[in-house]
This record gives sequence, structure tokens and C-alpha cells, in this order.
Amino acid sequence: MYIKRLPLGDIGANCYVICDEETKVGAVLDVGGFSDELLTEIKQSGMDELKYIFCTHGHFDHIAGVKKLKDIYKDAKIVIGEKDAVLTEDTDKNVADYFGASFECFKPDILVKENDTLEIGSKKLRVLETPGHSLGGVCYICDEEKFVFSGDTLFKLTVGRTDLWGGNLNELLDSVEKLMLLSDDYEVFTGHNISTTIGSERVRNRYLRKKRI
Repeated sequence: MYIKRLPLGDIGANCYVICDEETKVGAVLDVGGFSDELLTEIKQSGMDELKYIFCTHGHFDHIAGVKKLKDIYKDAKIVIGEKDAVLTEDTDKNVADYFGASFECFKPDILVKENDTLEIGSKKLRVLETPGHSLGGVCYICDEEKFVFSGDTLFKLTVGRTDLWGGNLNELLDSVEKLMLLSDDYEVFTGHNISTTIGSERVRNRYLRKKRI
């Protein structure tokens, strides 16, 4: 699977361009902003079809560019966790108002829940519900290639904040523990900063250490 990280938007959240190199079917995940660089990367990925626009959760810094991308790729389906769907049309709950950010509302096409599976060409992504940072946050996991898009649930050495609408620290820690059921060699593509692995976080992440104590 081809995966390219692009920090986009006002806060530079990680957007990922994904393409199954065998079938040339692709997706974009967490479109926190819209730019010519994103359009260029979609073309350079080799994809012939942009099938999905994935959202790990509904905070503005991860979805602010969705509307503009959908306007160009009209057949692409917008995917978000069912409990975060309200955030795509509510600038108070998605905290765009709080940060003074511009935001174009949109309607998702597909609402996902635990264990739903979506196909990108020959590859499958399964959905893991990971509330805590937001009410309806989800992670997308490819078991065949052993990677996970964690959004703002799990970062390198830390976890997402829980002081925004829908946040809950206990739920977030439970969600991180669910991710720890994956084997150590799963790569974690995070919503901010650089990638990590499940094995590294199992040993080094201070929130996991606190919970075990």
C-alpha cells in the first residue's frame, strides 16, 4: 500500500494519501485543509479512482478540507464514525468556532461502527471505535499490512487531549488499551507529528504505564 503523509490546515494535522498499487484505487484520510499540494500528491500516487475520504473523527483540524475535496472528486464517499457525524455540520462541537477557524459544513456518505470493513482495491480496512478524544472517533486498521491510522487517539509517546466536546479521559485510555491488542509490529500513522509502532508505545507511552500502575 502506498501511503504519503501531508501536514495540512491551520494546525498542520496529518493527512494521508493512500493507494492500493495493484488496483490503483485510493483514498484520502483526515483532510484537515485543502491545497494544490494535496491534489498533486493524489495524482502522483498513481490512483485512478479516489474511492473514499476517510475521517478518523470530526474535529475541524482533520476535516476542514473535506468539502473542497469532495467538490472535485464527487464520486468519493465521505466516511466517519456514526457518533461523530454531527460534527460535520456543527462548528461549535467540531471546535472551529473555538479556534476561530473557517469551516465548510458537509454531509457524510457512510457512517461506520465497530468491525465495519471497507475495501480499497484489494486491501481492507477495518474500523475500531476509539472514543475519548471525541465521542465517535475511530481508527482504521489494515491487518494484512499491519498498520493503523490512529487519528488523535494515540500519538508517539502520548495520547489525544480530552478537554474538547465529547472528550473523556477514561474512555480514551480504554481505547488505547484496545489498540494494544494489536501486535508490536503494527505501524501507527498518527493524526499529528510522526508515526510510531504499537510495540514502542506499549513500552514507552506514559499513559499506558500510568494505567498499568
